[in-house]
Amino acid sequence: MADTKTTIYYNHNFYYDFSKIISADDRGLQFGDGCYEWIRIFNGHPFALSYHTDRLYRSMRLLGIRPVTAPDEFTEIAEVVIDESGIKEGFMKIIVTRGTGEHDFTIPARNKLQPNVLVYARPLDEASIAKVQDGVTCITAEDDRGHHCDILSLNQLDNMMARAEAQKKGSYDTIFIKDGLLTEASHSNVCIVKAGVIWTPATNEHMIRGITRSLVLTRVAPTAGVTSIDDAADPVKLEDMMNAEEVFLTNTQDGIVPVLSIDGKKIGSGEVGPVTRKIQEHYAHLMKDGLA
Repeated sequence: MADTKTTIYYNHNFYYDFSKIISADDRGLQFGDGCYEWIRIFNGHPFALSYHTDRLYRSMRLLGIRPVTAPDEFTEIAEVVIDESGIKEGFMKIIVTRGTGEHDFTIPARNKLQPNVLVYARPLDEASIAKVQDGVTCITAEDDRGHHCDILSLNQLDNMMARAEAQKKGSYDTIFIKDGLLTEASHSNVCIVKAGVIWTPATNEHMIRGITRSLVLTRVAPTAGVTSIDDAADPVKLEDMMNAEEVFLTNTQDGIVPVLSIDGKKIGSGEVGPVTRKIQEHYAHLMKDGLA
């Protein structure tokens, strides 16, 4: 791995030490009052940055945090942070908090605080990403997280605990089931394959609007010649997933992750299916070509 250094953007300035910028009074630290985006760095460039900034602005709007950084500014910030960090394969994280203020257990008026914006980059373990491309196992759990799961907020403890439970059992992720219907996994969206067609739950308040999921539906599947469906009128049931020909997860870090078994039950043949492989290949081409 090439040598890297820490370059941090924080409120219109660049720093090289986190200790110089983090305040104990920041509402992101005190209450998880903020939102974030986790962007893959591929070949020294942020992949699908505009998609992530669009989702960031949506999260800010739903949380009532006023924007203080324009989308095109994030492009410039990303270039500096990634170039100076010297990272070729890794991730960039954008964190926006409501700001620094009193420890009041309420939401301040929109213009009362100045939001804080933090951007930094880190390298990734490429070997761990490559390892999951040949398939993983998952478990299921009842989705009792409530509403607002569509906001990528700094409050991710429920999801982290669910994934930790999966990892304790030697699995990759936990897939959430709500009232018998599939919602998402703890840090991934879920797709199933029936009769060669990709099915995935329609977006709602119980799931993150995944960027990789969106790219699969709008760009990757069409170029691969695969039909995809995300119809709210036809939700994906637990039994649909368990009896599917193939199941795969989508997330920014690992891309397209085949699921070979769920709760100990083999999915399809128990091997990576042809549709999943085709989606993996075309997604890899998209990443190689780059996407702003």
